[in-house]
Amino acid sequence: MADISDVSSALVTAIAGIVYPNGTAQPSITGAAVAVFAGWPDSVQLRADLAAGKVNVSVFPPPNMMRIIDSSMSDWSTPTAPVNTLTLTLSGQTVTVGGTVSTPQNAALVVDNKAYVYAVQAGDTLASIAAALASAVSVDQTATSAGAVVTIPGAKYISPRVGGVGVATRETRRQEQTYMVTIWANCFDQRDPIAAAIDSALSGQIHLTLADQSVATLRYKSSRQDDSLQKEGIYRRDLMYAVEFSTFQSATLSQITATIENVSAGPSLDAQFPIKTIVE
Repeated sequence: MADISDVSSALVTAIAGIVYPNGTAQPSITGAAVAVFAGWPDSVQLRADLAAGKVNVSVFPPPNMMRIIDSSMSDWSTPTAPVNTLTLTLSGQTVTVGGTVSTPQNAALVVDNKAYVYAVQAGDTLASIAAALASAVSVDQTATSAGAVVTIPGAKYISPRVGGVGVATRETRRQEQTYMVTIWANCFDQRDPIAAAIDSALSGQIHLTLADQSVATLRYKSSRQDDSLQKEGIYRRDLMYAVEFSTFQSATLSQITATIENVSAGPSLDAQFPIKTIVE
């Protein structure tokens, strides 16, 4: 889910890449030291930086400059099927737990039409998963484990299953927030080249990828130059950019590994009309 702070961070990253195209270990495009950050600058720190010849670039979302573009919710997306790292291999009346342990993931055995599901834990091994499955089955019939192998000698039917977890998302609203990118310097010949480079690059950057991998739209709105504090050694230029981005809701969904009959319709009807519910 993206919010205004995620957009600020993405803008900071984009601007830092403009000012330091070869990385911050190399000189900036003008050779001057440049600090790029989210939020409004601290006045004491700002004056100290400018006195030392360090340019500041702040990224700030001014209040009351957000508008809702679309408040309707989209449908839930179909989650990408998770990649299950565990395997359960059946041979006769034994099941071998294989693959690699990872979470979240469920290991399940359906034995004689009854489901036994184990939620894999971070500290599990293949052997401990086998032991947990054997322990669950042994409540109803003999089941043992040796290493990663589960043996159920009296079982008439065994179906091993592995289920992972996927994430579905939906867009809950879309909004546009205006951001003020302010270049602060101690003279115009330090401010202007950096401001021009940032404005030129951002004006040609239509899309902005956010931390959740959603894509925002970037659009130039206006700019303003302020030299009213030049006697104090502060030269400023504001670049106003509108960023349109979405807010998402996410839900974790587990693959179905088994169904069980657990709803009672009364003694006389249960035998005729069993009702199934899902077990993940």
